[in-house]
Amino acid sequence: FQGNDEIDRDDLTSQIKSREYAILDVNTIKSDVKSILKQYEEKGFYLASVDYTLKKVNQENVDLIFKIKEFDKVRVKKVTFLGNQAFSDDELKGIMETREESLFSFMSGSGNFKEMSFKTDVERLKYFYRTKGYLRVNIGTPDVTISEDKKWVFVTMKVNEGPKFSVRDITFKGEVLFTDGELTEKLQLKSGDVYSEELLRKDIQKLTETYQDEGYAFANVLRNLNVVPGENKVDIDYSFEKGKLASFGRITIKGNTKTRDKVIRRELRIKEGTKYSGSGLRESKENVNRLGFFEPGSVIFNTVSPTGRDDVLDVEISVKEKSTGQISLGAGYSTATGGFFQASISQNNFRGLGQQLSFTTNLAKEQKSFSLSFTEPYFMDTKWTTGGEIFKNENQQLSAYDYEKQGFAARIGYPIFDYTRLFTTYKLEETKLSNIEDETIDPEAENGVTSSVRLALIRDRRNHRFEPTKGYYFNIATQYAGVGGDKKWWKNEIDTRYFKTLVGDLVFRSRFYTARIEQINGEKIPRNELFSLGGARNLRGFNIEDIGPKKKVLVDSNDDGNKDEEVEFNSGADFTAYTTLEIEHPLAREAGLKWVLFYDMGTAADIEDIGKIYMDYGFGFRWFSPIGVLRFEFGFPINPDNDEKSSKFHFDIGQLF
Repeated sequence: FQGNDEIDRDDLTSQIKSREYAILDVNTIKSDVKSILKQYEEKGFYLASVDYTLKKVNQENVDLIFKIKEFDKVRVKKVTFLGNQAFSDDELKGIMETREESLFSFMSGSGNFKEMSFKTDVERLKYFYRTKGYLRVNIGTPDVTISEDKKWVFVTMKVNEGPKFSVRDITFKGEVLFTDGELTEKLQLKSGDVYSEELLRKDIQKLTETYQDEGYAFANVLRNLNVVPGENKVDIDYSFEKGKLASFGRITIKGNTKTRDKVIRRELRIKEGTKYSGSGLRESKENVNRLGFFEPGSVIFNTVSPTGRDDVLDVEISVKEKSTGQISLGAGYSTATGGFFQASISQNNFRGLGQQLSFTTNLAKEQKSFSLSFTEPYFMDTKWTTGGEIFKNENQQLSAYDYEKQGFAARIGYPIFDYTRLFTTYKLEETKLSNIEDETIDPEAENGVTSSVRLALIRDRRNHRFEPTKGYYFNIATQYAGVGGDKKWWKNEIDTRYFKTLVGDLVFRSRFYTARIEQINGEKIPRNELFSLGGARNLRGFNIEDIGPKKKVLVDSNDDGNKDEEVEFNSGADFTAYTTLEIEHPLAREAGLKWVLFYDMGTAADIEDIGKIYMDYGFGFRWFSPIGVLRFEFGFPINPDNDEKSSKFHFDIGQLF
């Protein structure tokens, strides 16, 4: 290779088929030239050129020399659309993988012009228009202009949107097994709706799956679109071919070098010898993926008929294991905890049985904690989930007092529906308060043992436990303290989370949380069980304890026995509710960097006097690092109590939700 400064020899060699001391094949060499050009183009060297020469060594051998001219990377300076009326330039640019040069291009790799990506962008734009009703959209050949210094590309795209179509009639033909009403019930795209190619595709999948669930594994659903003359309407004709009935044969698993077969099999919704089910096959694959034990995209379900049995389909499940254990050490500074040191050992697939085992310790200036937890998702190969935890926490970051908690928890759960579990947790903890600045706090009421039982109903339809991009999570719980111990109270909680991919990798995330704690028989609720808001974990435009009922107390500021200074403390609320809205997008995907925009709103108050709802907005960056998710966020309060609208910076470890 000559002239390859930007891509080293090993990388180039890995992409070509020509080999030293192999038989000379000119066609292979020409194919290699294209492969090298493609590799340069993928890295943004749009103007790179590649040629080759053969240098005779002796009668039987030649040297193959690839001559490369790299030139500079070509950046996208401007993308312009002509003829677009329904959607703005910015909306259309958001659909494309090709991006204009920006401030963060050096981190994300965006801004490079790649011809293959650009060709895909044209099809992506057409598909977008067709999902919005523009069935006859046409995007002409783009005009790509290179600047005189050959460093910039200017792209102009001409769009002919055409009329917006709606659906008139929907008909079903062929081997129809269901009534029109039953089939229509399955559709998302119905008569009167704006035409959408995306919904049409989903409907075909749903109709096919409906037939497959009756055992017709080879069912085929064809669609025909007929534009109504003189109207911006389209008729949709679905034609059905049911094929033969089939059943599942043998189910085999390969590639699971660590994970035991039974861990995968218990996630399956199909069984050997039963009739074929399309939805069962799909849900089985989703469940195996959701385990998080295998490389993304490596879970493959192949179906094949054994020789001479076209009414039977064997299922071969292929997986590729990934690391599920983690040992991490970390140190730094967090606005939520001060300076910190963190160590953790975790294994999400302990012994290859799907068990979860973790030990975590955090040592910070104002917080110290450790916990050891274990979860058995299928106790003794039943559907029962069991687990337990021992813990100890010390917290010196609250304004009114320091506290120490230690104890243990044991839990048991059972699925009552698909994706829905009922959990019962027993928790015993001891609390000790010290350095009490707020003299209205009664140590006798605060210190002691809390023995509680918590009942929780959880429904989890997220597509990934750690980085969800679609789905939802719902948790409703009630907790009673008073099963022995020194304290009595009742707490109810609702926690909902929703995730949706908007466009490309742009993800919308939201959370709503509310809780209420109540007295029992007039017994005082410990201060550390009451609620306050502010900080990196909820309303990020405020500091810790900024939000909640306040009271002023005289304190001895000079330790001379005289109470000479009035200090305001957060006394805690018996009710809280807050919501968070976020938009998240990768900034540098390979580095695990993402940016986020957020809006928070909520309150912590006594239920009889909820009063003001606090709001903030902000932006931040997240790094999915080996020690966890590092969050760097700037929050701006919209309506603080003291009109102090200065920004708040938060650095914290861990996903917010």
